[in-house]
Amino acid sequence: MQQRHKKTDPSTYNTAINVIGGLKDCSVIFKAIQSYFNTSVSVKELIYHNNEFHLRTERSRTRVEQEVRRTLLHFHSEEQRELVQGIFTDRVPLQDKNLALMWQFALNNRLFREITTHVFVKIYISGRVNITKNDIIAYLKEFLHKNETVGIKWSENTINTLSTKYLNLMSKLGFLNSGRNKTFKHINPSLEAQVLFLYFTKLFSPNVSNILENEFLPLNFIPRNDMHNQLKKLSMKGFYNVSFNGVSLKIELIHSYKGICDVIYN
Repeated sequence: MQQRHKKTDPSTYNTAINVIGGLKDCSVIFKAIQSYFNTSVSVKELIYHNNEFHLRTERSRTRVEQEVRRTLLHFHSEEQRELVQGIFTDRVPLQDKNLALMWQFALNNRLFREITTHVFVKIYISGRVNITKNDIIAYLKEFLHKNETVGIKWSENTINTLSTKYLNLMSKLGFLNSGRNKTFKHINPSLEAQVLFLYFTKLFSPNVSNILENEFLPLNFIPRNDMHNQLKKLSMKGFYNVSFNGVSLKIELIHSYKGICDVIYN
């Protein structure tokens, strides 16, 4: 998978956040992912026949199925497919699954990735205790202003809904406290999740050898200045090799995408 969407292309931005963020909870998403890899019950059966997503109309079921497939069950490579299949099993803790779900969504949805990178993580790392709808709205309006020539046009209502659904999703994933005042929870990826994250960064930018230049890096919620020490500690466990020359921080993955969950969770 090459690093994508360097230029602003309106076709790479969509409002899937509204659909995914509007789901009742993330457990139904986990079921859908597990069903995708389990031939006994298909994703379509989950949504249409079993109504696991608790949707009232045929139209809403169609839209949810479309966005779940496009944002969470779309794989740019066999490695990505194998990684996701290994993560969404019973042995992986819920906290790690929540992080992996966010990373998978960020890989496949440019708008979600950029809001998370440029707004959510930036505010979290700054030490502020909360994030508001206005933070997201301000970012989206500035984005539209900067890119008004490329034909991306969202109404005030769309921008407002995107902001609300984004924060709802981050609450359901366990990164924010629920309620009107969206305060941050302490986000502390486990050692295992940090290893998985390196595999996601490689999927996003396979040709970027210096991880400090990888645009996916902020999604680990670890301050940039702490990355070298953190990765050096993890490398001692034998999950990967790391080299640092003072400027470039390079990671060499040792295990395959298919086998990494077996290694770190056993």
